[in-house]
Amino acid sequence: MRWLLLLSLITAGCRDTRTMADALPADARVVVLLPETIKGSLDPRLNTRAWPAKLIELVHEGVVSVQNEAGEPRPALAARIDRPAPAVYDITLRDDATFHDGSPVTADDVVATYESIRDPAFKSPFRDLYARIATMEVLGPKHLRITLSEPHAPFLSDLSVGVLPRAALGPDGALRRDVGAGPYRLAERAGEREVVLARHEGYWRGRPTMPWLVFRTVADQNTRVLALLGGAADLAQNQVTPRLADALRDRPELAVETTPGAGYSYVAYNLRRAPLDDVRVRRAFAHAVNRASLIAHKFRGTARPATGLLPAQHWAYNPEVPDIKWDPAEAERLLDAAGHPRPAGGGPRFSVTLKVSADKFRRNLATLIAHDLAQVGVEVAVQPLETGTLLADVKGGNFDLYMLQWQGGGEPHFFNWIFHGDRIPTPDEPNRGGNRGAYHDATVDALIDAGRAEPDPAARRAIYGRIQAKLAEDQPYLSLWHEDVIVVRRAGLRGYRALPSASLFGLWQARWD
Repeated sequence: MRWLLLLSLITAGCRDTRTMADALPADARVVVLLPETIKGSLDPRLNTRAWPAKLIELVHEGVVSVQNEAGEPRPALAARIDRPAPAVYDITLRDDATFHDGSPVTADDVVATYESIRDPAFKSPFRDLYARIATMEVLGPKHLRITLSEPHAPFLSDLSVGVLPRAALGPDGALRRDVGAGPYRLAERAGEREVVLARHEGYWRGRPTMPWLVFRTVADQNTRVLALLGGAADLAQNQVTPRLADALRDRPELAVETTPGAGYSYVAYNLRRAPLDDVRVRRAFAHAVNRASLIAHKFRGTARPATGLLPAQHWAYNPEVPDIKWDPAEAERLLDAAGHPRPAGGGPRFSVTLKVSADKFRRNLATLIAHDLAQVGVEVAVQPLETGTLLADVKGGNFDLYMLQWQGGGEPHFFNWIFHGDRIPTPDEPNRGGNRGAYHDATVDALIDAGRAEPDPAARRAIYGRIQAKLAEDQPYLSLWHEDVIVVRRAGLRGYRALPSASLFGLWQARWD
């Protein structure tokens, strides 16, 4: 009886009031669970949150799209993009591209979108991506030319931001109507816990299969599983632990699927602090942690050892970068050589603190990593923190070690944000970049700058291969693994294909058998 009561509460979204989604026929909707509340704007020019971004990808379409297995920028609203010169982009838009209100997507709409992002008063977090634009010229209703101040190869990926109609933008650049050009339109938003999307009948790729998508926040993992088992929800992605996913494989009402993912888990070192500023110590840590055991037992095989930021399926991945193997004896030798012998009277060589999310699964992983390091004489105190506190400490440089994840894949110029010397945050500029451990190497900086300017894909691949090799040598991060994307869905839901980026874009082709 308690189970039935709980299921009824889940069906209602754990709410006291009914919403539009409750009246939708079950065979005309897909209910997707989210682990976090849907905070902030769904404007593609403003959002930086991971879970709202997954909805934005369904509502808004860009000139290009990165929603593919390789994370490559491919024409979307653009029928063709020509490069008459390294810094010039001639964009021809598709004749059949329309916004949700039926109006055509025009060159003027693209210009209006980018102009608003570039406007300092609008305060878009993506303004820097478009700072290199020197001129934008509308050459026709479906044709525009963008000229950069200098060649910048990653700009093609920057064109993936959702295009908005000029008519929907206010004088201040704010979006006055929720309208985009993606496969679904925003139908209802019930606070921060539920969003309903309705299909865009005129979507250029074809009519989406499912009339409605419903996104509901359910924070507790066990409650999410009950909702899936009871039919109150239809799909949850990367929201159950590998162990629980394994246990659900035998349930006939559910299907569990895994896809190699681009997400990159790592332990970052604060290179401002001894002894972590010594590469021998960092290499010792890499040899001390038994990643293969963690992948086998904690992930049940649903992860791949990482040699660096890029997963093996990425176009710029360097397969020649060696994977540092588990070798406790070598770890001990390196620590001795670095001047940190085991004390004669017992006790640790030295002590450090590892900060980690308060999430139970992540906390357990950190504890096991600490155990491995203890075996070679390093004492690690694991400090679980709420996400906000953890990120504040990380951005402020207040850590010895921290464990987090980057969403890998996509444009490899991301190395700039994480490892370039110009991207080390400071007290005055805490959002200057993601190089929070203060890694600085002139060779890596020069290679990152060269990769940004090089237009030839083969030459860029070689440049990023050299970056990966140098980072593997210097070990500013302890690379852990690339986690699979784990999808748990109702058995009758077909057609959904997960992407390595863990995007939910494939929902536009989901259907009920």
